[in-house]
Amino acid sequence: MKKIILAIDGMTCSACSNGLEKYLNKQNGVKSASVNLVMANATIEYDEKLLNIENLEKFVEQAGFKSLGEFKEIKLEKQSKKETIKFIIFTILAIFLMYVSMGHMINLPSIEFLNPHTNSTNYMICLLLLTCAFLWYGFDILKNGYKNLIHGTPNMDTLVGIGVISSLGYSLYNMYLVFSGNHHEVMNLYFESAAIVIYFIKLGRYIDGISKDKTKEAIQKLVEITPNSAVIKIDGVEKTVTLDEINKGDIVISRPGEKIAVDR
Repeated sequence: MKKIILAIDGMTCSACSNGLEKYLNKQNGVKSASVNLVMANATIEYDEKLLNIENLEKFVEQAGFKSLGEFKEIKLEKQSKKETIKFIIFTILAIFLMYVSMGHMINLPSIEFLNPHTNSTNYMICLLLLTCAFLWYGFDILKNGYKNLIHGTPNMDTLVGIGVISSLGYSLYNMYLVFSGNHHEVMNLYFESAAIVIYFIKLGRYIDGISKDKTKEAIQKLVEITPNSAVIKIDGVEKTVTLDEINKGDIVISRPGEKIAVDR
């Protein structure tokens, strides 16, 4: 048996990691597989006589994800300045969208140019354009949801995608009815629902990304204080081995000033 750790791209929630783990464990030749969502990797123990790395990466792809090769080190993916600016811009757009679509319901001062009762066409086009912007912003969510549905491993993105497309389709239909003369249908538009759902998913992932970075940073610091090798005594002879080669009952030599290789 051989063990390998693959870096995985495309996992966004626990349903993703659980689905990938179950799929890998079902494959012939895979003895065990464990997927870590925070570290974005999969630890796989497999029979090298039946499978190789290419086979394992193909299994990952069949499950709807992408293998980035062998996991070598912890990578901190700090939120880029570009992503932060984009998030701030769409936060402002989300507030504006909610004001235009729902402000009149709570008697906030309305923008006459976008009043649904007196300027329904402007109102509908404004909501549609803003929603299209959010569809672009959340295209990765819709793409991942569709991809995982096709591969038989639906996840949170799939659920979000179904909700967004349903809301968008219903709103486009009612928009058509308004243009056909049924002006009362202008109050049955739910473009903002599709947009705000995407925004809140992005908000959650933005916060989650910050939390993951802190977790990875803590793990990285822990790894840095752990030595890569140790000296053990076998039949009176000292031998340098990796940490994985240390077994229960081995005599581990730790000299003054050295880091302790194992805790027990």
